[in-house]
Amino acid sequence: MRKPIALMAVAFILSGCSNFVADLGIPTVRFNPVSAGPTASGYQVVFEIQPLPGSPSATLLQVNLSGAPPASIGAAVPECPPSTKPDDCPKLTKTLTFTSNPGTLAITGYTAQSLSGTVRTVALPGQVIINP
Repeated sequence: MRKPIALMAVAFILSGCSNFVADLGIPTVRFNPVSAGPTASGYQVVFEIQPLPGSPSATLLQVNLSGAPPASIGAAVPECPPSTKPDDCPKLTKTLTFTSNPGTLAITGYTAQSLSGTVRTVALPGQVIINP
């Protein structure tokens, strides 16, 4: 009799804990470099954002860069169902513009906001170089 009561108490505690549900709405994404070079408006670095299968929709607020301050991007990342092949998930193209060549740039992580409003910073397991 005590065991079910203890289990119910743990379930209620976990259901009220914001950290328990915080990761459920944060997408897992990968970044792919597209192009980089001078343009009439400055120096542009173009990259793709692609959610992995099973990732929910959310907003990527910024990407963290090595070699430059974090860049605000405000990208709405669509959901990618678990049954989707990784390369079939939708891709978003984002452009960062600099006044001159910023040198080597690599994405080291990102900050995302779930649909429920939870904000979390995710560190990538390895850097993704977007401007060699």
